[in-house]
Amino acid sequence: MKAAAYLLSGVLGLAGIVFLIACAAGNTVPRLIIGLVLIGTALFIAKFARSKVPDQRIIQEIDLSGDITPEEMICNSCGASLDKDSVHVREGGIFVECPYCGTSYQLEEAPKW
Repeated sequence: MKAAAYLLSGVLGLAGIVFLIACAAGNTVPRLIIGLVLIGTALFIAKFARSKVPDQRIIQEIDLSGDITPEEMICNSCGASLDKDSVHVREGGIFVECPYCGTSYQLEEAPKW
Protein backbone atom coordinates (compact mmCIF):
# COMPACT_ATOMS: atom_id res chain seq x y z
CA MET A 1 0.00 0.00 0.00
CA LYS A 2 2.79 2.42 0.91
CA ALA A 3 4.75 1.50 -2.22
CA ALA A 4 1.73 2.30 -4.42
CA ALA A 5 1.25 5.64 -2.65
CA TYR A 6 4.91 6.56 -3.14
CA LEU A 7 4.76 5.51 -6.80
CA LEU A 8 1.62 7.60 -7.39
CA SER A 9 3.22 10.52 -5.58
CA GLY A 10 6.32 10.28 -7.77
CA VAL A 11 4.30 10.13 -10.99
CA LEU A 12 2.17 13.13 -9.98
CA GLY A 13 5.24 15.09 -8.90
CA LEU A 14 6.98 14.36 -12.20
CA ALA A 15 3.88 15.40 -14.17
CA GLY A 16 3.72 18.60 -12.12
CA ILE A 17 7.34 19.40 -12.94
CA VAL A 18 6.65 18.76 -16.64
CA PHE A 19 3.72 21.20 -16.51
CA LEU A 20 5.87 23.82 -14.78
CA ILE A 21 8.59 23.46 -17.43
CA ALA A 22 5.95 23.66 -20.19
CA CYS A 23 4.83 26.96 -18.69
CA ALA A 24 7.62 28.72 -20.60
CA ALA A 25 6.31 27.52 -23.99
CA GLY A 26 3.04 29.42 -23.74
CA ASN A 27 -0.39 29.14 -22.16
CA THR A 28 1.34 30.01 -18.89
CA VAL A 29 -1.43 30.43 -16.32
CA PRO A 30 -3.32 27.13 -16.80
CA ARG A 31 -0.10 25.10 -16.98
CA LEU A 32 1.26 26.83 -13.87
CA ILE A 33 -1.93 26.10 -11.92
CA ILE A 34 -2.05 22.47 -13.06
CA GLY A 35 1.65 21.98 -12.26
CA LEU A 36 1.30 23.44 -8.76
CA VAL A 37 -1.83 21.38 -8.05
CA LEU A 38 -0.08 18.18 -9.19
CA ILE A 39 3.00 18.88 -7.06
CA GLY A 40 0.83 19.77 -4.05
CA THR A 41 -1.15 16.56 -4.48
CA ALA A 42 2.06 14.55 -4.75
CA LEU A 43 3.38 16.07 -1.52
CA PHE A 44 0.08 15.40 0.26
CA ILE A 45 0.04 11.74 -0.84
CA ALA A 46 3.68 11.28 0.22
CA LYS A 47 2.97 12.81 3.63
CA PHE A 48 -0.16 10.67 4.02
CA ALA A 49 1.82 7.52 3.15
CA ARG A 50 4.42 8.35 5.81
CA SER A 51 1.92 8.81 8.62
CA LYS A 52 1.56 5.94 11.06
CA VAL A 53 -1.67 4.30 12.03
CA PRO A 54 -2.15 4.54 15.80
CA ASP A 55 -1.83 1.26 17.67
CA GLN A 56 -5.05 -0.16 18.96
CA ARG A 57 -5.17 -2.04 22.22
CA ILE A 58 -8.08 -4.09 23.44
CA ILE A 59 -8.35 -4.30 27.21
CA GLN A 60 -10.67 -6.85 28.73
CA GLU A 61 -11.72 -6.34 32.30
CA ILE A 62 -13.16 -9.11 34.41
CA ASP A 63 -15.87 -8.00 36.79
CA LEU A 64 -16.58 -10.73 39.32
CA SER A 65 -19.73 -10.38 41.33
CA GLY A 66 -19.46 -10.41 45.07
CA ASP A 67 -16.38 -9.80 47.16
CA ILE A 68 -13.88 -11.88 45.20
CA THR A 69 -10.37 -10.57 44.71
CA PRO A 70 -7.48 -12.35 42.95
CA GLU A 71 -5.48 -12.27 46.19
CA GLU A 72 -8.05 -14.55 47.84
CA MET A 73 -8.25 -17.09 45.00
CA ILE A 74 -6.62 -20.48 45.35
CA CYS A 75 -6.16 -23.27 42.81
CA ASN A 76 -8.81 -25.99 42.97
CA SER A 77 -6.23 -28.64 42.16
CA CYS A 78 -3.10 -27.87 44.23
CA GLY A 79 -4.31 -25.14 46.63
CA ALA A 80 -1.66 -22.60 45.54
CA SER A 81 -2.38 -18.90 45.82
CA LEU A 82 -3.32 -17.33 42.44
CA ASP A 83 -2.48 -13.83 41.24
CA LYS A 84 -4.29 -11.59 38.75
CA ASP A 85 -2.21 -12.89 35.82
CA SER A 86 -3.68 -16.37 36.35
CA VAL A 87 -7.17 -15.24 35.29
CA HIS A 88 -7.94 -15.06 31.53
CA VAL A 89 -11.02 -14.58 29.37
CA ARG A 90 -11.42 -17.23 26.65
CA GLU A 91 -14.43 -18.20 24.60
CA GLY A 92 -16.68 -15.95 26.65
CA GLY A 93 -15.81 -17.56 29.98
CA ILE A 94 -13.44 -16.73 32.81
CA PHE A 95 -10.65 -19.29 33.00
CA VAL A 96 -8.02 -19.76 35.70
CA GLU A 97 -4.63 -21.22 34.87
CA CYS A 98 -2.44 -22.21 37.82
CA PRO A 99 1.22 -21.22 37.30
CA TYR A 100 2.36 -23.93 39.74
CA CYS A 101 0.59 -27.12 38.63
CA GLY A 102 -0.53 -26.01 35.15
CA THR A 103 -4.19 -26.87 35.74
CA SER A 104 -6.68 -24.83 33.72
CA TYR A 105 -10.35 -24.64 34.62
CA GLN A 106 -13.32 -22.34 34.17
CA LEU A 107 -14.18 -20.16 37.13
CA GLU A 108 -17.70 -20.79 38.34
CA GLU A 109 -19.26 -18.54 40.93
CA ALA A 110 -21.73 -19.84 43.45
CA PRO A 111 -25.12 -18.16 43.43
CA LYS A 112 -25.59 -15.38 45.98
CA TRP A 113 -29.06 -16.66 47.21
